[in-house]
Amino acid sequence: MSEGRVLVVDDDEAFRFAIRKALRRAGFEIDEASSGEEAIASLTKSPPDAVLLDLRMRGMDGLEVLRRRGGSPARFIVLTGHGSVQAAVEAMQLGAFSFLEKPVDAEELEPLLRQAIGEARRAREKGAEEVPPLVGRSLAIEQVRHFVETVGPTDATVTIFGETGTGKEVVARHVHAASKRARGPFVALNAATVPRDLFESELFGHKRGSFTGAVADRKGLFREADGGTLFIDELAELPIDSQAKLLRALESRKIRAVGDGRETDVDARIVAATNRDLWAEVAAGRFREDLYFRLQVFPILLPPLRSRLDDLGPLAEHLLGRLGFGTLRIDPSALHALQAYDWPGNVRELLNVLRRASLFADRGVIDGELARRMIAASVFGHAGVTSMRHGSERAPGAFTPSAFAPREEPRRSTYDGERASDRSADRISDVGRSGEMPLPESASLAEVERAHIERVLAAQGGNITKAAIALGIDRRTLQRKLKSYGLEGEG
Repeated sequence: MSEGRVLVVDDDEAFRFAIRKALRRAGFEIDEASSGEEAIASLTKSPPDAVLLDLRMRGMDGLEVLRRRGGSPARFIVLTGHGSVQAAVEAMQLGAFSFLEKPVDAEELEPLLRQAIGEARRAREKGAEEVPPLVGRSLAIEQVRHFVETVGPTDATVTIFGETGTGKEVVARHVHAASKRARGPFVALNAATVPRDLFESELFGHKRGSFTGAVADRKGLFREADGGTLFIDELAELPIDSQAKLLRALESRKIRAVGDGRETDVDARIVAATNRDLWAEVAAGRFREDLYFRLQVFPILLPPLRSRLDDLGPLAEHLLGRLGFGTLRIDPSALHALQAYDWPGNVRELLNVLRRASLFADRGVIDGELARRMIAASVFGHAGVTSMRHGSERAPGAFTPSAFAPREEPRRSTYDGERASDRSADRISDVGRSGEMPLPESASLAEVERAHIERVLAAQGGNITKAAIALGIDRRTLQRKLKSYGLEGEG
C-alpha cells in the first residue's frame, strides 16, 4: 500500500532524481514538477498529499507557489537550499507545514512526510471541518469569546486585528457560526495570495472574454458567499482601486462583475482581518480612509500568544489532538519551557514546534529538554521576526479610529530558560555568539545552523555523540553536517 502521493517541485533535475529514488524505495508515489507553473497545474490535475517545494527556483519561486496553491489540502514542506531565514519564515506564514534545509536527510524527511500526509488525509476525510474551538481560559481569550457572542448574531461588519499566526480565521469562523447565516457558506480569501491584476475578478467575478484568459464566466467570491460570510484576510493587501469597489459593495450590497454592464444584488456579510496598523496605512496613502471607517463597525483584537501564556497547556494538548497525537503527554518541565518562550510566530509556531516534538518524543512524553530543542530550532526565533508585516513599529490597540497603542519594547523571539515576562538580557538570539556579536537577521539558515552546532558541540566538550543527542539528530547526520561546515569533534 502506498505511503502517499508526494509532489517534488524543484528546478534541479539531479535533486529530483535523488529524492524520487529515495522516496519510492520508502513506498511513496512521486510526481515531479520542474517549475512553479508546473506545480500549480499538478495541484489540480493530480492532487498530492504532500509537496516538497524548493523556495529558490527560476521563474515562479516557491513563495509564489504557496500564494497560488488555492484550497489544496496538501501539506507543503519547503526546502531552503539558498534561502535566508526570513524566506523560510515567510513560507511558514503562508501556511507551509514545515521546512528543511538542503542537503535533505532522508531519515528526517520520511517521518516528516508521513506526518504531513496523515494531516492532509484527515483534512480530506473531515471535508468541511467543524469550527476549531477558541482554546484557553485567560481573560484575553474570554474577552474575544464575549465579543464573538455579542457581534455574531448581528449583521455588523467585523474586522479582526492580530499578529500573524494568532488564529484570525478561527475567530472569523466563530463569528459566522454564531450568526443567523451559520447555515450559509463561509468563503475565505487571503488577499496576499491573489495577483494584484486579478483582485476584482476574484471578488466580483467576470464575464467570458472580458480580458485575456477569461475563457468562461466566473461568479466571484461575493456571489459564492451570498447568504453567508465572506472572510477577507490580509485586508491591507487589497489594491487601492479594489478598495473603492469593496466600499461600494459594502454600502450598496450590489456588485458588478468585470466585463458586465449591469449590477447584481448580493447578501454577504464581511468579516475582515489584518496584522497591520490600518490607520498607519491610511496615513501612508495605502488604504482608503472611508473604507477604514466603514470596516471599524466592530473591531476585535486577538491577543498574541505571549500575552496569554497560561493558555499554553490546554492549547498544546488541543493541537496535539488535532495532529493525531492526543496520547502524547506534556510534562511540567516541557510546559515551563513553552511558557518561557515569547512565541513570535504565535499559535502557528507552537503548532510547528509540537509537530517536530511529536516525531522525537520518547515513551509518549514531551519533556523539557525536547521542548527546548524544538524551540531552539524554530525558524521564527532564528529570524527575529517582527510581529507586524513590513516591519511596522505599531500594533493595533484601542478600538478608536485614530488610537493605536504603541508596541511593547522590541522583543527578542528566543528562549532563555525563564518565563518570557521575566527574562533576562541573556538570550538565545545570541546563538551565533562565541565571544562575537550575534548573527544578523539576514543570516542564512546554514549560518544559523553552523553557529548553533558549534555552540552545542562546545557545551558538550566536543563530544559528537552527546552533541547529537542534545540537537535531537542522529550521530551520522551530525558527522555529515560537521564535515560540510569544516568543523571537528570527538567521540
